[in-house]
This record gives sequence, C-alpha cells and structure tokens, in this order.
Amino acid sequence: MLTRTLRRTGLPLAYSAGFHPKPILSFGPPLPLGVESEAEYFDLELTRALPEEEVKQALAQHLPPGMEVHTVWKLAPKTPSLMAATTSISYQFALRRKKPLTDAQVEEWFASLWSRPELLVMKKTKQGEKPVNIRPLWKAYELNFQDDGLILFHFEVAFGPQGTIRPDDFDSLLVAAFQIEQRRRTAVSFKAGERRRKVL
Repeated sequence: MLTRTLRRTGLPLAYSAGFHPKPILSFGPPLPLGVESEAEYFDLELTRALPEEEVKQALAQHLPPGMEVHTVWKLAPKTPSLMAATTSISYQFALRRKKPLTDAQVEEWFASLWSRPELLVMKKTKQGEKPVNIRPLWKAYELNFQDDGLILFHFEVAFGPQGTIRPDDFDSLLVAAFQIEQRRRTAVSFKAGERRRKVL
C-alpha cells in the first residue's frame, strides 16, 4: 500500500539498484497479525530535501481511507534504523469480563499478575516449544474502566536484543477471566537522542 502511494505522490524518491528498483524504505517493528495500530513508522529516502509539510501533504492526498499521516520530520545523517532505535512498544487491549468481577476485583487480579516474579508462556523455537518467562519484558500497565463494561488494558513491553512480548503472549494469561475484544498498538518509544521525538 505504501509503495503504491509513494509512486502516486510525485515525490523525488530514491530507488534501489538492480533490475527491479524499488523506493528505499525501512520500517519499524512489524505489526503482529490481528493487531490494529495508530503508531506505525517508516523511513523514506528522497533524492533532494523537501519541507516536511510538503512531504506530509503529498502523502496525505494519496493514502487510502483509514490511513493518516501524523508527522513527518527530517533525520540527521547516519540516524540509527527504526528497529535499532526502538526500546519499547505500547499496546491496548479491550477486555470483557467472563466472570462477574467488580472493578476493584479486576484491579486486584492485575496487581496479582504484575507481582509475580515469573510469567511463563510457551514460545516456538527451532527446537520446538519451550516455556519462556516474559515478566522481565513487561514494563508497565494501566487499566481504564468504560461505561459499557469494557476494560482498557494498556501495557508497555520492552523491545530490543533482550527480546520482546508479542501481544498474543498475554492470551494464555488473560483467557481464564477475560475475553479480548480488540488489540491495538498505541505507541513506539525510541532511544533518547536517536529519533527527534516520539509520535503517538
């Protein structure tokens, strides 16, 4: 979708070499299957510098419905890649209670989960499935209770050489008490100074 959009914009795109040149693009952490997002990033190389607002408007005019450009900014030379600069990712789950739990009981349930020294989930590896402790990668969480009964579970997970938590890693931890109605990526955080700013 983005490659087709860029070709329509008329921007001075830089292309790869070879028999099938493509716009030079790089992306941030891949979005897991079944997860919505309001925080996707990509780096684009142009053959000449343009004002940030001009690039934003060119993209906005040609993106399909449902896609929106939040911010465009210039990067300094030799800026680390998006993948290398990412330190954490934030998600939001919309949850519905399977059991008649009060809001206070839900808060206690999550506090108990948060306090555990280990949270084991099964991960597929080349050697087969094995249990992995994801607790050290879970950095923070917050709960918001909606008038319609839904619970918004916001959580932040680490991302980098130490690993990360996929949204579906929480499924086995939540399934006994909650039905997951929606999964959404809400923010990506970068190393200080390696990206000009974080966009939500």
